[in-house]
Amino acid sequence: MAVDQLGELKIRSHRIAWVLAAVLIVGLAIEGHHLAGYVPKAERAIEQLGPWGPLIYAIAIIGLQPVLFPNFIFGLIGGAVFGLWKGYVYYFGAVYIANMLVYVIGKRLLRAPVLRELERRPKIRDAAAVAGSEGPGLVFWLRMIPANPAILSYALGALRVLPRSVAIGTLGIAPHMFVDVYLGTVAAHVTQMAGRGHTSWEAKGIGLLLGLVAVAAATWRITSIARVRIKAAQGTRR
Repeated sequence: MAVDQLGELKIRSHRIAWVLAAVLIVGLAIEGHHLAGYVPKAERAIEQLGPWGPLIYAIAIIGLQPVLFPNFIFGLIGGAVFGLWKGYVYYFGAVYIANMLVYVIGKRLLRAPVLRELERRPKIRDAAAVAGSEGPGLVFWLRMIPANPAILSYALGALRVLPRSVAIGTLGIAPHMFVDVYLGTVAAHVTQMAGRGHTSWEAKGIGLLLGLVAVAAATWRITSIARVRIKAAQGTRR
């Protein structure tokens, strides 16, 4: 199936990110007391920037997305510095805008080199083409396969998928964007608890860790459903 290479590439990269995140959280739980004092300092520094803080954060995401900088890092920063919900809004908004920009770049400025690259990656090309031909619904499901979405944005642009399909379908990045920010929030909380000698494993800490398990399970389920939907669409076209 054409989606297999894309799905395997994305899932493999996301699994590595999850493993690294788990190692990070465990490390912070054990040695986080060395860093605990920096968390409130970072929060105060961001607060002092006022509206410039989120703006600088968003500009960094938008500026680095075209060169395929890992979104995951920005998600962790957003959750750790801005908190879960504000971090998610800033992160998702910036990544969405960045991917629409990458789509335009792939369509208008770098179409020829992107198409040449897709010739070497025919399965990724075919998956994007099928999703684009089926409209925003299938682009949405394709976006739900977790990974840096800029690669797909370049492909959708070079293949000249309709802007409406891309604009609506790109909303499918929402679930794994939330995962990234959630991990950052958990990492910050674990660090703060380590700084207090783990004397505060109250409802919030336990709830965050249980939520992390639930988020991981939901992400795996969503990814599985997305792959099935895309494969079914490809089978219909054959």
